[in-house]
Amino acid sequence: MEREHCMDKPFGIQMPTGMINVPYAVLQSAINAHAIIATTDADGVIIDANERFCEVSGFSRDELIGKTHRIVRSGFHPDSFFKAMWECISSGNIWRGRICNRAKSGKIYWVESTIVPLFGENQLPCGYLALRTDVSELVAEQKRSDILAANLTKEKLHAQGLEQQMVAIFNHGPIGISWREIDASGNPGKNHINKRFTEIIGLSETEALDIENVRKRTHPDDWNRQQELTRALYAGEMERFSIVKRYIHPNDKTVWGELTITLLRDANGRVTHHFAMLEDITSRHDAEESLRQSESRWRTYLETASEILYALTPNLNYKFVSPAWTAKLGHPTDHVLGRSFFDFIHREDVENCKVFIEAVLAGQPHADYVEYRTQHQDGQWLWHATTGSAYSDRDKKTAFFGVARDINLRKQTENQLKAALRQREELESIINRSPAIVVLWRSENGSWPVEFVSHSIRQYGYEPEQFTSRQLAFMDITHPDDRDRVRMEMDAHELGKHNEYNQEYRIVTFDGETRYVEDHTIVRRDSNGRISHHEGMITDVTDRKLAEEKNKAALAKELQVAREVQMHLLPTQFPKIRGLEVDALVQASLVLGGDYFDILKVDSNHIGILIADVSGKGAPAALMMSACRASLRILARGELSPTKTMAKLNQTLQDDMPPQMFITLFYAVYHLKTRELRYCRCGHEPAMVLRAGDIQPKFLTEGGFALGMVDADLFEAGVSEGRIRLETGDLLVLYTDGINEATNAASEEFGIERMVDFFIRYEGRSLKDMIRRLDRHLRQFSALSETLDDRTLLLVRATE
Repeated sequence: MEREHCMDKPFGIQMPTGMINVPYAVLQSAINAHAIIATTDADGVIIDANERFCEVSGFSRDELIGKTHRIVRSGFHPDSFFKAMWECISSGNIWRGRICNRAKSGKIYWVESTIVPLFGENQLPCGYLALRTDVSELVAEQKRSDILAANLTKEKLHAQGLEQQMVAIFNHGPIGISWREIDASGNPGKNHINKRFTEIIGLSETEALDIENVRKRTHPDDWNRQQELTRALYAGEMERFSIVKRYIHPNDKTVWGELTITLLRDANGRVTHHFAMLEDITSRHDAEESLRQSESRWRTYLETASEILYALTPNLNYKFVSPAWTAKLGHPTDHVLGRSFFDFIHREDVENCKVFIEAVLAGQPHADYVEYRTQHQDGQWLWHATTGSAYSDRDKKTAFFGVARDINLRKQTENQLKAALRQREELESIINRSPAIVVLWRSENGSWPVEFVSHSIRQYGYEPEQFTSRQLAFMDITHPDDRDRVRMEMDAHELGKHNEYNQEYRIVTFDGETRYVEDHTIVRRDSNGRISHHEGMITDVTDRKLAEEKNKAALAKELQVAREVQMHLLPTQFPKIRGLEVDALVQASLVLGGDYFDILKVDSNHIGILIADVSGKGAPAALMMSACRASLRILARGELSPTKTMAKLNQTLQDDMPPQMFITLFYAVYHLKTRELRYCRCGHEPAMVLRAGDIQPKFLTEGGFALGMVDADLFEAGVSEGRIRLETGDLLVLYTDGINEATNAASEEFGIERMVDFFIRYEGRSLKDMIRRLDRHLRQFSALSETLDDRTLLLVRATE
């Protein structure tokens, strides 16, 4: 991540052309709110530091002054890095680069740094000015501060030195800066723009002086919003404002910037100066977008993981548990939340758990996991093992996140083995009486000869001697269709250096019968860490597998009936709507889901357009979908505000929503005459509008929480509404995550990009033809993968 550049040209502070009567006090105030600034003498000793430096580093000004920048060194860069930097600046050149620093708290942060030599009368460097911007990926959003650095006054700095610093910051600072004077009549004077500002907006300095050129480079939605805020600023309704906006470069590249504008007023309140600062946040925006796209996959993992995922407060009380808790331990999750972790732990195991958790929170874990007994709802104690990691909660306090798994069967078997290890005869006696088969394989030049197999192998018609004498290898009795998979799984576990894992496969008995087994393998290693043996505990699970298949068949029959009822509730044909073309695609999954779409009549001039997805699968999801449909059809009548409709729907459904279940929904109200679309996205995939002839979709992201996730007050406080006007030929695309997350045999997702490319390619086709082609395309793409989630798509196109 480190990069550096030494300008092959000495730097002398001079007043640039067009910078006459620069308002240095204003410039100093604005820059101090955004940049990290330090001044050193010729030996690099800090003689001044601004408030931003103190804020980011955690050191006070008194702690910094008199020290060199070694006080914030992180140890990341080699000595040669700083040697090259000193050779550059001591020669009178400007140095630019990225530096990794360590704050007083120990936290690592990165800064984009520009170091400018300050020359004395002998034209040799007498000091250095360091200008930096915090670019840490760990900082989600940089704080803006307008607090003037009280100690950086003209009494402490000579007027000439202050002037030089401000000019240097303007010319070489890492953020874009623009300012202009306002005369007594309110007319703006010449606009002064630094080089960094022109780089971000993609204009030359001459082009940037014309505000019309800046407007053309700005996304239209962002320009209108900026103008509204500017009018409010000049009206005195606010002291400053910040806005995230987009600049469209000639190569169609979109640069995201955060623009902050502030004004300087005289004693009578008249505006005298207009000041703007612009920071390139494209990388941060891209990271946030990537995080949003992974949100739905993380939600699915939380809901379907077989392990118990949980989060504790700093006081070690449960603040979150996944649905697997109820499946494994019987308690409803709301019975667990708020209670202490140790309320469910056997008293003999409490101390070990405390030691493990404290070590993890201290960042010094002494083990990968801890084993303990936890109490089932029926009162029995079951063995579990948990891994864990530390995280920071909203109050920046360190808390514990854990993943627990059931090891009860393994623990029982291990305890039997450990108790029998004192004597070989006793060990073999216990093993041979157990219905489980114990096998010991030895690693030998890539093969795995059997050293020991228990007498339990006879239940499959084989004798132990057939394996120990190498007449048979264990792979010989493994079902032919499972052999490659078993080998690949073993190779993957070895590559991952796993010391313990489970496999399920089939064994062919001596009589040709197929039996299902579960193989729990423990890896032994020699003193050099190389694998020496595999210990296998093989349990016959045929009855369980057959019962599962029987139950699955019965459940599938019941779910098919429920699915038919559910599909009956979806629109099979759409009414003819003047000025709109509507069509939909539904691909049913192998399990009963909760997808839902509809076109509603709101009043004589408005219709409602929506798509929804209930979390989870099965009958509960289908029932909640039906309840949502019935409630929304009532609540939408006559209500033109989608946010109000969603607030009422959330309040209606919340009391009946099962624990850990919620509904994502996109709802829009369309005006048939003005073509204005008012919309609200409640945790759902953002809809997109493809303008006729355009290749860049507009994503509709305004909204709030999913329905049923939070209480009414929090839902209403967090919900917002967006508006957009549809022109003739514009296509509105609403979809559930079953579309974009459809996977092929290589586990590659269909993705948003493929979906956008598809609609652009077939832009001129009828919606019915688009639906037919996309249906076939999706089925071909995922032909070798199971369809475990409904795929629902609703298309609406504006016509003349």
